[in-house]
Amino acid sequence: MRRNASVHFLYAFNFLKSLQFFGALAVPFYLDRLRYTYTEMFSLEAIFSFCVMAFEVPTGVVADRFGRKASLALGSLAFGSGFILFGAFRSFPVLVLAEVVCALGLSLLSGADRAILYEIAKASGEERDATKINARYDAFGTAGMLFAFPLGSLFASSRLVPYLSALGLVFTATGAASFLAAITLIPLKEPSLVAFHGNSLRAGIEGFKYIFKVPALARLGLNYALISSLTFFMFWFYQSLLIKNDFPLGLYGLIPAGFNLGAMLLLLATGPIERTLGLRHALFVSSLVPGLLYLGVFLVPGLPMALAAIFGVTILKLFRAPLLTALMNGYIEDENRATVLSGISMIERAMTMLFYPLAGLLTDISLDWTFLAMGAITVFIAVFFRIDERHFKAAPAN
Repeated sequence: MRRNASVHFLYAFNFLKSLQFFGALAVPFYLDRLRYTYTEMFSLEAIFSFCVMAFEVPTGVVADRFGRKASLALGSLAFGSGFILFGAFRSFPVLVLAEVVCALGLSLLSGADRAILYEIAKASGEERDATKINARYDAFGTAGMLFAFPLGSLFASSRLVPYLSALGLVFTATGAASFLAAITLIPLKEPSLVAFHGNSLRAGIEGFKYIFKVPALARLGLNYALISSLTFFMFWFYQSLLIKNDFPLGLYGLIPAGFNLGAMLLLLATGPIERTLGLRHALFVSSLVPGLLYLGVFLVPGLPMALAAIFGVTILKLFRAPLLTALMNGYIEDENRATVLSGISMIERAMTMLFYPLAGLLTDISLDWTFLAMGAITVFIAVFFRIDERHFKAAPAN
């Protein structure tokens, strides 16, 4: 199968699994349908993060041993099942189960998609296009969210069904889209670059340890994990900011659609941005500016500043991920690629898990003080974990 055909199947896969109709309504779902406080809401999400972290290495080994395609298909089915549980039930034990199932699905997806994208490019002799391929893959994912977010919020505010029921149905629709994503993988043929031999658990542990054996990879991985976990919280807090500023519920979906559109356009312009600004400066700016915008929300109340922070933080988070992923791939051996990338995701999840309870407790006290704390921490990390020229040296060919 030609590389272009294989990549196009993956683009379609990412579009369908990104049809997150619930995306603009997660906070109303917890606050209105479940009547949770922020502490309770983030405690449940911390369980999710812990489970993802626990599953990362074992599921990365699944991808390395049985194939990236199998891992992606199983992940999509598990991910969709978790969302259907969320849409159908309200009891806390069932929601904990839903979080575990979703975490299993996400862990099977994490790393495997990036690994197969890189391997398809390598098999066709197009490693130098890895950044562009990763960026386009992310662009299709953001296009899926661009389509789904407004539909979800419009449906919830339409009164076609009672509001609380609508909040459940958008989760069910998200699960169905994830099932469809698995179907797009049927014709995909992944390259057979490396045969897997040996003990799978040992391979998973070694893949994780490999991150810290390569100083440049460790630096890149920590920069990625810390900044990504901090900027991730804007995907929760943008809805809180909209609630605080009395933004109409039916228009909620336009906000994530807007920042996903902005991210998609920025991702498609990755090449020119790299050539003009330089990769080192692009990575630094994309880590520093979100911290300054978090601080701006604290210092300048009101909808205009809130919208600027929402769009700025989320767009830059989505933009920097494929750049760092492509850069890290050059330091990873083929036989450990999925486990290493999963290990990096595990570090990110560990950071997020630690931040969740703190963010919940602080937000129940004051949303503004939460932005002050997150802004100060993000700026500190951006400056003191800055990527420099040493991390741009070419890695040995795998």
